Amino acid sequence: MFKKGFVVSFLVCFILLLNIPSVFAADETTDTILPFILQNKNFAFHERTDAVIIDAGKEVNGSSLSISDFDVHVTQTRKVDPDYVAYDGPREVIDVYTSQVKEAGSPSDTGRYIVIDFPDVGWGDGGSTSDGGYTFDSQYTINYKGTKIDYVNGSSIVPKEFKQTDVVSPVLDKFKYANHNGLDYSYFYNEDAEKPLPLVVFFHGGGQGNDIYTPIRFSNGGTVWANPENQAKYPSHVLAPRNATTPAAMQNVKAVIDKMIADGKVDPNRVYITGFSMGGGSTWTFLKTFPDFAAAAAPLCPAGGPDSVENAKAVAYLPIWTFVDVKDFLYESVVNNDKIYGPYLKNSMLSILQENRLDHPPYNGHVFDGHAVWLPVYNEYVHPERGMLIDWLFSQSKIKGISEVEVKTASGVAPALPETVAVDVNHSSTGVITEKRPVVWNAIDPKSYGNDGPGVFEVEGTIEGTVEKAVATVTVEYRNRIADLKETVAGLEIVHGNKKALMVKLNQAEKLLADTRHDKSAQAVESLNAFAVQVNNFVKPGKLTEEQAKEMIEAAKETIRNIMN
Repeated sequence: MFKKGFVVSFLVCFILLLNIPSVFAADETTDTILPFILQNKNFAFHERTDAVIIDAGKEVNGSSLSISDFDVHVTQTRKVDPDYVAYDGPREVIDVYTSQVKEAGSPSDTGRYIVIDFPDVGWGDGGSTSDGGYTFDSQYTINYKGTKIDYVNGSSIVPKEFKQTDVVSPVLDKFKYANHNGLDYSYFYNEDAEKPLPLVVFFHGGGQGNDIYTPIRFSNGGTVWANPENQAKYPSHVLAPRNATTPAAMQNVKAVIDKMIADGKVDPNRVYITGFSMGGGSTWTFLKTFPDFAAAAAPLCPAGGPDSVENAKAVAYLPIWTFVDVKDFLYESVVNNDKIYGPYLKNSMLSILQENRLDHPPYNGHVFDGHAVWLPVYNEYVHPERGMLIDWLFSQSKIKGISEVEVKTASGVAPALPETVAVDVNHSSTGVITEKRPVVWNAIDPKSYGNDGPGVFEVEGTIEGTVEKAVATVTVEYRNRIADLKETVAGLEIVHGNKKALMVKLNQAEKLLADTRHDKSAQAVESLNAFAVQVNNFVKPGKLTEEQAKEMIEAAKETIRNIMN
């Protein structure tokens, strides 16, 4: 009986042991809700939802994922009108993979995050975050059709559903929105700035300003300057007004810029104005309203121009670079404006493109509509001499030069620096004019112009109305002070023997220096060092005061510096 029971128990245990893997494999969760975010990206043509990123909670085996396992649906409504449905349909899934980081573009064999990737290019497919001048709120639904998702620890999951928790757009999220006196605008600040930076003012095209969000989402005319690679090269701020087309609107734009300048954010001499189509016309409206303010302007396929010879002359010396495509419906207008007003514009160039082509990913050679000259110009177009527009813009400044300041002083004497400096300023109507501007110099350490100083040093100064600094080169003169020392020693009220001992060393140094046939400077220095030592020794017994000794020792050191120089 015991044997029979033992055998049965053994068989049961053996069967259980054989089935341990299948038991563990059955550790499957079916009621979990996994969170996900949308990752948006601002491409040259428009912002798109580039991917959804699911947080699986722990390490997933990427081989258990398949494109066919996921259906993705999006419902897009206008931000300013949630009842208006702009798109309600599927998104094409082109890849599914795991990632160690919470962002698309970094696939790995395993990872906590599941990335569902969408096409970077598309029209009317639910991927674009704006259309018709409106920006959308996008609500995504993910349907899992696979059998299970395997974790690397041997467990698995069949998600019950997925929940959208956030929308991330790395560049656009750094823009903020505000209003001044009825003017809506968005703006980007380089938060790492330690001094005033250049400002790019971007005016959007017609039909892209139905809400405050779209002007910087339709094409990247506003955001391209804020891209990390461009900020690394040209740190700057960006301002994108909404529907600013009139002189009155430009008054508000200027007020916003003035506030940025007053807050120490913006360099007043490096404000760049640009825009396309209607925004190119707005660029000209700004220039006509404030002709002597900008450092440079780039109107792209502008729906407008100077409108008069007087307006053209007012910006005769302002650097202006205009662009248009030969197939643009505004081509004749732009070229005609250049023919009429170009002769009055001394620093203006018109570049005519043969096609609006983007060669870099994701467009890979796609040729856009003839009116879209801003796409290559803001992103890829390279002029054979000027380079890219961004390079040309950031090379411009109203400050063309600051005069060099050279000052001489004697050792121990604070240099007298000028109260003004000459600054060459480019004025739009007249060209470069030299102006005297007040300057406040940095404090100078007395050691800089002392006997132990460098001999030549520089001092920076802050010039009124400029970010650039004035620089004064100070040259310190070290004099032969033996005659002064002999006069000082002769007037000392000390015993004759002590006075004579000091005078002997000075006379000896003077005699050695007077020998023009032989270089006896080293011996002269030795005599002066001995003089300084003896002066110092006279302090302790009270033969000389510390003040008297200091004065004579410094004069001796200055003479030694003179000899050594």
